[in-house]
Amino acid sequence: MEKVLDDEERRIKRLGFKSDIARGEVANGKSNRPTGPPFDAILISLNDCCKLTSLSRTAINRWRGLGLFPQAVPLGDKRVAFVRAEVEQWVHDRIAERVQASRKATNSVT
Repeated sequence: MEKVLDDEERRIKRLGFKSDIARGEVANGKSNRPTGPPFDAILISLNDCCKLTSLSRTAINRWRGLGLFPQAVPLGDKRVAFVRAEVEQWVHDRIAERVQASRKATNSVT
């Protein structure tokens, strides 16, 4: 590993760049991690989305077509994913709508 790092540092310097390789970070596997703010967006597949919502793929695609479901993130030609937090928020919103509807029904009866 040390030889590889030495070779890489020489190559970087030969190209005229400054070497920022920290040997401890490379050894710990931290060198390729993002350095910006924490990344909380977790993508889930359509199948995982079905499990999370208990809806079928067809139902989710219908809701998507009506613009009533979180927008998909395109990953490739025929592959999409969803942001888990957005799907979870959508589920929470459905629960909140149920609570509001039951309150309205209770208030209109009295």
